[in-house]
Amino acid sequence: MTRWRVLLADPAGAPIAALASWFAARRGLMPVDAQRAARHAWGLLADNLSEEDARSALAAATAHGLAAVVLAENPAPLPDPVPVTALRWMESALAWTSGVPPVSMAPVEGSRVRLLSFACLRHDSLVTQITKEEASGARRLAGLGIMLTTGIPVGMGGNKEVSRTVSSTEWVIFLDVFAGDVRWRVKPERFDFSALGAGKVAGGPANTRHLLEELRARAPGALLNRGARALLQGQPLAGAGYDDLEDVEKENRWLLALAK
Repeated sequence: MTRWRVLLADPAGAPIAALASWFAARRGLMPVDAQRAARHAWGLLADNLSEEDARSALAAATAHGLAAVVLAENPAPLPDPVPVTALRWMESALAWTSGVPPVSMAPVEGSRVRLLSFACLRHDSLVTQITKEEASGARRLAGLGIMLTTGIPVGMGGNKEVSRTVSSTEWVIFLDVFAGDVRWRVKPERFDFSALGAGKVAGGPANTRHLLEELRARAPGALLNRGARALLQGQPLAGAGYDDLEDVEKENRWLLALAK
């Protein structure tokens, strides 16, 4: 039996206040929980519904000022990303390079690109570092003095291991290009931006933005995720609102559903 879902119809999303009001009413949530649900909805208002319940939810969403659509559930997973290392422009087509050794892939028309998805994710972790701390000469002499005075053998101030926990921050940056059932992934630190020609600069972030601009020009029908819009508009990337990779993937699933 087909199950149905209710999605926001506007790829740009909806105001957080309107979404929070919707989730508070539908799920009976307290304001703080409704705000959290709104932040992590990524276009999904309700799912796993019968067609009748989906139509009812659509009417309720409209009453809350949310433009929405009803679509059948799609159990198919998102395609795995294919890492790419370079790109050649072939008139209106894109020819990616991937693999080791590099292999040029078959050109794909820009009109087939459905979604351009950019993300800059922060990953914090705690790392335990163990170092050896050498005893100073003073500590060794003090140990020797105590032993000579008391006759009790004590440590002579040998080396000791010291454990320290330090925080580590890593930024994961990538641009995904969805075309048909394929997803190509550009990671700036592993990508040759020579296709930009004179537009290529020394900085990775600027090159990624220029590449996105070029892809946007060749695929004007493609949708943009929130991260891609922020990059193109020069807005702070942290404002895209992604807490983790799952947020990005949820938004991708929503936008790909709208792009069909």
